[in-house]
Amino acid sequence: MELRGEIDLYFASRDLGKAGDYAARFSGLDAFGDYAAAAADPRVDAVYVCTPHHLHLEHVALAANEGKHALVEKPIAATLDDAQAMIRLADSAGITLMVAENWRFHPAMLETKRLVDDGRLGRVRLIQLQEQYPFQPTGWRTSAEFNGGGVLIDGGIHKVSALSYLAGRPRQVYAQEVPSAQPGLEAEDGVVIMTKSDNGVVGVINHSWCVAPVKPHSWVSISGTTASLYFERGQPQLKIVDADAETLVDLDHYPGGFVPMAREFHSSIREGRQPSMSGAEGTADLSLVLAAYESMESGQPVIIG
Repeated sequence: MELRGEIDLYFASRDLGKAGDYAARFSGLDAFGDYAAAAADPRVDAVYVCTPHHLHLEHVALAANEGKHALVEKPIAATLDDAQAMIRLADSAGITLMVAENWRFHPAMLETKRLVDDGRLGRVRLIQLQEQYPFQPTGWRTSAEFNGGGVLIDGGIHKVSALSYLAGRPRQVYAQEVPSAQPGLEAEDGVVIMTKSDNGVVGVINHSWCVAPVKPHSWVSISGTTASLYFERGQPQLKIVDADAETLVDLDHYPGGFVPMAREFHSSIREGRQPSMSGAEGTADLSLVLAAYESMESGQPVIIG
């Protein structure tokens, strides 16, 4: 990735043929059959780590050792020890470390954050996030060790991050898993979480892979003392409901949030600042996920330090 002007793309995989196929499909300038060789190449200024969760530390270390900035897929890691080690590596190397939490960059999410901070809903009392869709994980995603858990750490962390972004970090979490109905999956494929913050905001997250198709399969709702807000992920509008009126707000159409996310990574490097989705933010998201797993095991609410 060239950060001094136009962005040039290179692709790396343990399989050179696969990397070459991606380079051909997405106008890449070159391909590598080895991650270390890609990180060491002088044409490369930054890497996007999209490998399994348990390998994130190893591959961010490759980037840091070469002085290359790193955008790493969520979750930042499968364990807090790995996440904290990644932050130390980035700090020591003087590189930018950003977590690719694309939910934070959905246009609806950014507009909702602005409206909440401006007091448009009054005092926020309840935030609900739901995503239910049938999905059958394969490969490393079926391993609790490699994935770090099941659906919660894999996809549910999006909702954990969004809840914290919109309503503040919760102080207490209580979680119940939906037992796996899928053969070969070592962890949960559904979870329901309740959170509460110090200022009284209650959060509810329902995320599941083990259901029949539900439409809309992904939505966010926030209720305040003067108005409420609702949007479906990927849709270019949100709805504000006052006591006697409904207002539709049109948004930019970046369904996945990936374009604004990449722009934030790029601009944070150019401006020499921490990205909004920093390693510390990603670690805080992971801490909440792990607290939810602790609650699942104990059957009791967990206080987050």
